[in-house]
Amino acid sequence: MDVVMTRRLLASATYALLLLILSSDAAAQNAPSSGGWPWIVAGGSATSVLGDCTDCPADTYLHSGGAFGIIGKSLTPRTDAGLEVLWVPVTASTGDPIRTTYVMGTLQFHPWRSSGFFVRTSAGMAFVRNWIVRGAAGSESFTSKAFALEIGGGWEWRVAPHFGTQFFGAQHVAALGDLTGSAGTVENVMANFWSVGAAIVIR
Repeated sequence: MDVVMTRRLLASATYALLLLILSSDAAAQNAPSSGGWPWIVAGGSATSVLGDCTDCPADTYLHSGGAFGIIGKSLTPRTDAGLEVLWVPVTASTGDPIRTTYVMGTLQFHPWRSSGFFVRTSAGMAFVRNWIVRGAAGSESFTSKAFALEIGGGWEWRVAPHFGTQFFGAQHVAALGDLTGSAGTVENVMANFWSVGAAIVIR
């Protein structure tokens, strides 16, 4: 995914987040209480990682497992809000370990109460340690914070009154921006994470 497409994705996800927040506020005024139970999601993912920047050569996909969790509250029978964390450790082609932690506010929405289908969108920060950028002058590692967004969806099964499972797919994007190192400035650095996973749900 090139930088222009990634920027369009970031803009689209931001608009989607705002629309979902507005719709959930309207639903909260008209829907009955969800009972006050906390919303907890905990699981793991299989994640593919790809970096991009303006003048970087084409990179290869890296694959790893990740740990995923959300803690929050059910706002209405169809809307949940909380704090999401995704941690992905991956080894670069240079052999260097890269550690990325996404910390984001998240909103999950079920369009139909009779269906387990949901969509999820999140915004926040990504904390990236030892991100490897390969440029004309060679490879260099950076530790950085980044603006982060997520778009995703999946299916949830209720197996008990307050317990269930879910399968999900998501894309997390971290905009690291321009990174300045010993070899100069690397422009428009992006980190793209595509995940599929499973989790337990308590609500």
